[in-house]
Amino acid sequence: MAPFEKAVRLIKDTVESRRLPSAALGIGIGDTVCVKETFGATSVTPEGIPVREDTLYDMASVSKILSTSMIALRFIAEGILDLADMLPRYFGQDAVPEDKKEISLFHLLTHTSGYPAHIPLYEKIPTPDLTVPYLLSVPLEHAPGTRVVYSCMGFILLGKMLERISGKTLDVLAREEVFSPLGMTRTGYHPLDAGTDYSANTAYTERNPLTGEWLIGQVHDENARFLNGVSGNAGVFSNLNDSIRFARMLAGHGVLDGKTYLPHRIFDVSIQNHTPGLEENRGLGFQLAGGWHSCSGRFFPQSGFGHNGFTGPHIFVDPGSGLWTVLLLNRVHPTRENAEHLRVRRILHTLIAIGLEERSLPPGPLSPS
Repeated sequence: MAPFEKAVRLIKDTVESRRLPSAALGIGIGDTVCVKETFGATSVTPEGIPVREDTLYDMASVSKILSTSMIALRFIAEGILDLADMLPRYFGQDAVPEDKKEISLFHLLTHTSGYPAHIPLYEKIPTPDLTVPYLLSVPLEHAPGTRVVYSCMGFILLGKMLERISGKTLDVLAREEVFSPLGMTRTGYHPLDAGTDYSANTAYTERNPLTGEWLIGQVHDENARFLNGVSGNAGVFSNLNDSIRFARMLAGHGVLDGKTYLPHRIFDVSIQNHTPGLEENRGLGFQLAGGWHSCSGRFFPQSGFGHNGFTGPHIFVDPGSGLWTVLLLNRVHPTRENAEHLRVRRILHTLIAIGLEERSLPPGPLSPS
């Protein structure tokens, strides 16, 4: 059996048994792409077409590393930002209440800001332009730096901070600072506004509760949708080909195709554990491996890092071996009640780790089969 074949079979069988509607799978080591396969159709409706390598998926919270975190790290490398920068520097001393004056870029990136995990902005404020004043007024759940609480709200505020620093919207920043430099030609916010109709080749998610229509190329996350599809927590769409380029850059510690995207020093510090002893292991924007319950499970190298998203996608990398995996899913189609992906991706990472071991073993009677 070829290395990684068990991992491929797992995803193939999961889709064919209809436990997940579709999948696009990439596995590689460094710049070597070992697996690039797609399964299923873009939707369970008669309009669904077979998934391809260029089929677009809603990346949900993987947007946090595809866009927001990468922009922040690039700004750090350019001397525009510093981890110790606090909110008053960018939003004004008078606009930031006392309980938030010491929230820093470091706190936002590591989910230690004290912000609650979720607030339905679309129920709290009438228009997106009130987002920053509202978030600055919300009571914190704990003092900055004392707990890890994974917070989309902190990343929404971080996205707004990046916009204020640059004078550009986050979608423009992401294109200029991430997608264009990395050659990710079909990745971005508002994918159906690119001048070509990709709706037929975009994985469906759920129905829009307001219109009853399927969400196709419109972000699934309600807050990001309220923010016109461009947000620090979600909103990016990508495909297997582009996501593999991003994973290869991560496996290269900030280098892709021989070109430095992020300086090694910036990149390597970003994947260190900055929250030891707290609820989760967090890098600077990155989710880190952390035991049997994490998305990468217990048997994938515990130095691993990456991110996953509510709609099902994830990108994860082992910095030691350069092993990486990309799995794009639309597990929320036709409903978010499907949680099969949680178990599947842990098993996937176990089989990928075994596949790496098998790949390095000489052929012989003792090789695993």
